[in-house]
Parts: sequence; structure tokens; C-alpha cells
Amino acid sequence: MQKITVICFTYKRAMQLDACIESLIKNFKNRSAKIHIIYHKHDDHHKSYLILKKKYKKNHIYFHERKKESLLKYFFLLIRPLNLLWILRWPKIFTEFNNFKFLLEKIIKNETNQFVTLVPDDQIFFKKTIIPNQVLEKIIQYRSYYRFFTGDKFKGEFKIPGDLKVNYYKNDGIEYFKYSNTETKGKTVWNYRFTIEATIFSKTTLLKLIKPMIYHNPITLEAVGLWESRFRNFFKIGMSTRNRTAATYQINNVQNLVNTPAGKIDTNFLLKNFLKKKRLLIRKKEFNNCLMNIVPKKIFFK
Repeated sequence: MQKITVICFTYKRAMQLDACIESLIKNFKNRSAKIHIIYHKHDDHHKSYLILKKKYKKNHIYFHERKKESLLKYFFLLIRPLNLLWILRWPKIFTEFNNFKFLLEKIIKNETNQFVTLVPDDQIFFKKTIIPNQVLEKIIQYRSYYRFFTGDKFKGEFKIPGDLKVNYYKNDGIEYFKYSNTETKGKTVWNYRFTIEATIFSKTTLLKLIKPMIYHNPITLEAVGLWESRFRNFFKIGMSTRNRTAATYQINNVQNLVNTPAGKIDTNFLLKNFLKKKRLLIRKKEFNNCLMNIVPKKIFFK
């Protein structure tokens, strides 16, 4: 079984990250020995991340802190025309620039594993997750990616379009399918060429995509990466498991750059309970394979 480097992103959500890590350790069978966490040190939430550092010290989990940087120091990024376009679209890239880009790319470059997955802090691996060897071969062959947060069971707007051609396969007991991202009639997630959510990439291809780009956090990484992958013709072929094994547990949002569905559980409320040694109780029955977005009406502690 080939090992895959895991890189998690987190901000003001130690309680969710804790649940994410627990599920990852339990269910992601391809994960490498090291897990990397890139975190934003917000003063009010710093103590909660210190608790996680101590808790997972023996699990080979490494925390990398984001720090403020001046974008003016990186002239090579500013003279690229596409990057100027992204700054105009998302001005916070300039005003809130930090070392997130350089941390991420250094981790990817220095890891010896050929494959990498990016994981937001509210991702839950709710079932055993195995990435078939055949899938990894196809990632290299087609310069593709493989997602395990999607499937062919979705209903409503996220259902696979009837006119999107898919090819089904089975390997290592896992059913999956391949489709084209150049199909103009594909929609929603089925023409998204890049996402930071539960997706396997070749580290070489991923670095080729993101190194020239300008971005300052996971949100602009995904937003810019989506458009750049289209403009520069990356990831023409996509792959997905038929039965997803991970999903985002969307109890709140900590960003306002893009509009995503989520509950309204206050981060400070979660912080107070986390410091009281309470943890999220994740109930597997909440992860409905027919629903793309898992937005629970209530949360439970343990």
C-alpha cells in the first residue's frame, strides 16, 4: 500500500481539527507516518493548539505556524500578470499576506512520498479509506486527481449530470469512476478541476500548478487553483470513489471570501468547551451519501 502525505489546514477550530485527526488516524489507511498541520496562530485560540500539539506529540504530527509576511519582498510573484489579476479579485491576498504559500510548498517538496492529500480542519474520515494502487497509477498516467469526498450517490444539484460520460472501475475492492473535466455540460463539483478537500494529487503535478500562483490561505489557494487549472489546462481527467468515505462537517465558517453552506456554531463557544476537555461527538449516521453538504442542526460533545 503506497503512502500518502497528509497536510491539514486549520484556523480557530482546534475542536474540529481534533475530530479530524482522530478520524484520519483511525480510517485513512494510506496515510504516511507524518501528518503536517499548517495553523494560523490567533491569540485567543493559541492555547487550544498547544493542547493538540501535546496530545499528538507521539503520533508524528508536526505543526507549522503561519506568520505575517510582506508581499513586496516577493517581486517575482508580483510581476506575473495572472497574479495581479488574483490580487485585484481578492485584495486580502495583498493586505493579509503571510508565509502560508511557502510553508505548504516546502512541505510538499521535502516529503519523499509521491502523492499528497490536502485536508481542511472540518473534514471527517467517517469510513475506512483505502486508495487503490490502480488509482495512483492513473493519477500519474493522466496527470489526474482522485477524490474520496464525492461519489455517484448524490441527489439534487450535485448529482452527476446525465450527459457526463463516466467510466467505472474496481481495484483492491474499491469501486471508482473516471470522467472528463473538459465536458462543457458538467456542473458543480463535476467541473471543479481543483479542490483542497479530500483529494489525492501527484506531488510533482501539484507543485507545478501552485508554485507560480499567488495565494495566502486555503481559501485563496483553492479559488486561484481552480481558475489556474482551467486556464493552464491541468487536471483534464478527474476520478472519484463511488462510495465516499470522507465529508466536511460544516458546523461553521471562519472565512468570508467565498460563500459556503455551514451551520452557525460560534468558534468561541467551541473553544470554551474544548478547554473544558469536551470533544466533538461525531455520529456516523449523520454522513448521508446522498447529500453533498453535511450541515448538522445540532452538535454533541463527549
